[in-house]
Amino acid sequence: MTPRTHRSDPDSDGPDPAARTTFRIPGTRLRASRSVVATRGSLVLAAVTLLAVGAPVATVVHGVPVPLALLVTAVLSATLLVAPARPRSATAVHLIALTGLGVLAAPGTAGPWPLPVTAMIGLSMLLVVLGLRTPWRTTAVAWGASTVLTLVLVAATPSRWDQPDVWVSTLVVSAGSGLLIGAAAVLLGQRRAVGAELVAARQDAEQQAGARRAVEERARIARELHDVVAHSMSVVHMQAESAPYRVTDLPPAAREEFATIAATSRTALREMRQLLGTLRGDADAERAPQPGLTDLPALVGSTRAAGLAVTLGVRDDAATDDSAVDDAAVDVRAVGSVTQLTVYRVVQEALGNVVRHAPGADTSVIVQVSVAAVAVVVTNARAPLAPPPPADDGGYGLVGMRSRVAALDGTLDAGPTADGGFRVAVTLPRHPDGDPR
Repeated sequence: MTPRTHRSDPDSDGPDPAARTTFRIPGTRLRASRSVVATRGSLVLAAVTLLAVGAPVATVVHGVPVPLALLVTAVLSATLLVAPARPRSATAVHLIALTGLGVLAAPGTAGPWPLPVTAMIGLSMLLVVLGLRTPWRTTAVAWGASTVLTLVLVAATPSRWDQPDVWVSTLVVSAGSGLLIGAAAVLLGQRRAVGAELVAARQDAEQQAGARRAVEERARIARELHDVVAHSMSVVHMQAESAPYRVTDLPPAAREEFATIAATSRTALREMRQLLGTLRGDADAERAPQPGLTDLPALVGSTRAAGLAVTLGVRDDAATDDSAVDDAAVDVRAVGSVTQLTVYRVVQEALGNVVRHAPGADTSVIVQVSVAAVAVVVTNARAPLAPPPPADDGGYGLVGMRSRVAALDGTLDAGPTADGGFRVAVTLPRHPDGDPR
């Protein structure tokens, strides 16, 4: 998965972009895990220290009752731990706890006030967390709210107006230190976010480079296919076309045979050009005409010319005769083009397997078009003679058929028959053109 920087909305409670970026560079994930552990450990240590020091200071110096001092200090410490996951909620609770601490410490005369030293330290820690893990606006709002809160506490406590040196110095120190610390944290957080974006950009560039290499490899394969296959098929086509003119006294049967070879070669060259166009990414190749149900008679005819006895039956729901009608046809508009192409390829591969493995065996091809599906059954009898193993048998015929059928949510059943032959049965959804699938 390509890393992406997930920017949080300024008012959201999500972590900062840098903290939520996933890296795939070797070693980066380990370093990121160590950084997370160190950060959480530091927050836990800071929260425990604030609780251990803040409660006694609030009780001894400012006269806050022990239970209330423990409660308010515990809330201030807990917000530091919650801030990385829910920064806005933690900030709101932290400011409320600061307000309570200022109100509880107001009756006394000790300073600093309205924010004790421990409270100023805790507020600075909160600003650091916000600056590192949230957009800068969240940190700015938290700092501004704490400054306004200090002024409100002073304005609401007339009994301490006569101590301007206490509350003015507290306001200056807390606002100034918070501004400096918050700004530094924001700058560091932005630097981390920029670094994460650079890593993501590099990963995107690597992915694009990989895609370009894949395109170049497809182009190279296309060139090699052209050199290896297309040239040889062109030679076969030219020889078949010129044979009646080069060979004298050629019998009519031989002329017809050469014509069939030439037509088959042209078909193979046309499909090869479509394949090469697809490998090269040519959009026109995808729009080129593809074989369908209307091309089955020609396919069966070329197989017959190779010496195989094949019968073809194409039926539809309106057919009343159960016998196979040779070279019949149906309304192909009711069947999707992809389904038609798959049917054609299944029959083509099945007949090719018969020619290679059972030459001379009687073969039947039945195509049944029903309301919801197209069924194809190719069955061959036992071969009269055991053929020699073909030299170019790659063993991928059935695998290819299964892949094509599975792509259309169809079923395929292939296996030997009781009489020693072989049967291939395929059922496909019709998927007429325009179907939303």
